Amino acid sequence: MSAEIGVMKKSLRVLTAFLAMIAAGSAWAVGPAARGETYINLFGGNTFFDQAAGLGLGSGNNGGVVGVRLGHRIDAHLGVEAQVAAAFAHLQGEVKGGNAGQYSGAVIGNLYAFASPSTPYLSLGLGASSNLFGNRLGRSTELMGVFGVGYQQLLGRHFGLRLDVQDQMLFNAPVLGGQNLNDVQVTGGLSYFWGGSERKAFPVIGPKGQ
Repeated sequence: MSAEIGVMKKSLRVLTAFLAMIAAGSAWAVGPAARGETYINLFGGNTFFDQAAGLGLGSGNNGGVVGVRLGHRIDAHLGVEAQVAAAFAHLQGEVKGGNAGQYSGAVIGNLYAFASPSTPYLSLGLGASSNLFGNRLGRSTELMGVFGVGYQQLLGRHFGLRLDVQDQMLFNAPVLGGQNLNDVQVTGGLSYFWGGSERKAFPVIGPKGQ
């Protein structure tokens, strides 16, 4: 178990370093400002469930996830979004064949590093998660805190790509020991933007005297 946790932590460090390198490269680029935009983001990826959840999954303690985000970029460096997602993993052991479905929703604030549409960002949010930890414990709903990092890359005027890594903490989960659980969710997706201020990389100056 400790070896698997070590591998997960190493993977997160690699992803964080990758995002940091992207951020450093973006700092050299001059881009248009982005504010007032509304967007929808469709995403998919993988959720690494906490071993303490007792799903009996062993080394395959993970499952695919799909979801949607609807958000608004309030100004150049601040945004807010609503996120809903469903993650799935097939139970093993004595409950083999069952489905460990995690259904979650959260309101998340994003802090963008740069004013341009292509930028890394930090995420912090609060929501709830409905989980099935096993047939003996049944389904339950817990308060969920979200902390994450991400990067979005604009593709033209309305479309963009997005990568997110979230640590989702479930509080007071009904598992042995009653500890909090940490699920790690890694996702990528496509965004569509509309509205917002007109983007101009540089001010437009007319001829002298006009």
